[in-house]
Amino acid sequence: MTDQERQKAEELISRLEMSAGAIFPRDGANASLIAGMIQSLNGLRSLLGLVRPH
Repeated sequence: MTDQERQKAEELISRLEMSAGAIFPRDGANASLIAGMIQSLNGLRSLLGLVRPH
């Protein structure tokens, strides 16, 4: 993966994370949906080697 591809992937995943965080209300069925989205995005980050340092 080139640096440019890595940067674009990071931008797209960040947008998806922001969208998941914007889902309201955050209870009931939405809570499990949001959790699933975040887990999937974290898995994608890991697969692509885009894990952010904490």
